[in-house]
Amino acid sequence: METVTDHPWRVSFQQAKATQMELAKRIVLEEFTARIVTVCAVDVSYGRFDHSGYAVLGCFSVAFDSQSARYDCRIERIYTAISRVDFPYVPGYLSFREIPILLPLFRQLPERPDLLLVDGAGIAHLRGIGLAAHLGVIFNLPAIGCAKSRLSGEYSEPANRSGAASALTSNNAIIGAVLRTKNNTKPIFISPGHRMDVASALAIMQKFRGKYRIPEPLRIVDLVSKSLRKHPELVGESQAFI
Repeated sequence: METVTDHPWRVSFQQAKATQMELAKRIVLEEFTARIVTVCAVDVSYGRFDHSGYAVLGCFSVAFDSQSARYDCRIERIYTAISRVDFPYVPGYLSFREIPILLPLFRQLPERPDLLLVDGAGIAHLRGIGLAAHLGVIFNLPAIGCAKSRLSGEYSEPANRSGAASALTSNNAIIGAVLRTKNNTKPIFISPGHRMDVASALAIMQKFRGKYRIPEPLRIVDLVSKSLRKHPELVGESQAFI
């Protein structure tokens, strides 16, 4: 799968900001009504003592269980890569650090997924284009950002029960939702990335709630990226981590 739009990645912060401002104009926020059968999730972790990035793209088949009102996910394939990372870690510019490592993995996909889930922000970003939105735009994919912590916006703590949610706002506009996926756990921060609106993103992520705080597709790719750091010799072995 190739990008539908491209731009340079080895850039200065000023150039990166200009690229974000331009791409943010292309984000489409709309109700998502399509059936979800295939989902991809991505995650990147980093070595503590070097400049290596460990990238994972997981492909999942999804079936809706009407009794539980939740999605059941099955791993279809895991793609991994290790690459040197030169762009510094600066909040708000994560795309320029992580997407170059992820691009080769997307090119291995035989077909386009129905949905992309990203460990990061969508439009809940200082310039309205976090990692999920950036990926959604350049691939023209419906995308949702699911962050473990707030990058931008204000909110009231949701009730302490699974499924409780509150609005994430900025300048009196709703830019996402704060969702508690389990009782007595910290909430996660949901925001649409592309071809998705806040209500649709929240409704979808409600259906991905499971036994753990992090929705299953993202939990799995997170575990794989951490495992890859310990066993880099297994890079490219799609079944090695399953």
